[in-house]
Amino acid sequence: MERSIANGIAESLYKEFGDKYNIYTESIEQGLKRPCFFILHKGTKYNFLPMNRCIAYYEFEIDLIINEKLNQNINSVAQNVFNAVKTVECSDGYINAFDLQLENKEGSYKFKAVYGMSGRFGEGRYELMEKLDLIEGE
Repeated sequence: MERSIANGIAESLYKEFGDKYNIYTESIEQGLKRPCFFILHKGTKYNFLPMNRCIAYYEFEIDLIINEKLNQNINSVAQNVFNAVKTVECSDGYINAFDLQLENKEGSYKFKAVYGMSGRFGEGRYELMEKLDLIEGE
């Protein structure tokens, strides 16, 4: 699922910015071309609920490395990034970010997005009581 969301973020950024920005989903040793985005999966957290349900939180960081002359227009660029990543397409349809943040750190901009999805785990080797058949008279 993480890879599917990362691909959805990359596709949304490409739709918003086109060929003006390079988009990387893996680290790069050499040949970095500015301006660019790095999409990093920071972790997944599960909150388990009764009846085999859970909520999964997928945290991503989108680093924006830009040319110095573009720093003047960062507010409009930031708004475009937020618009691009608030809803992304993944293998299960669309997923919404419910927590978006922008941080300016050492000359680069970090966007944090947390995507939430609810789900249900398959039943294990046990049967739930609501599915137990009772035979009367025995």
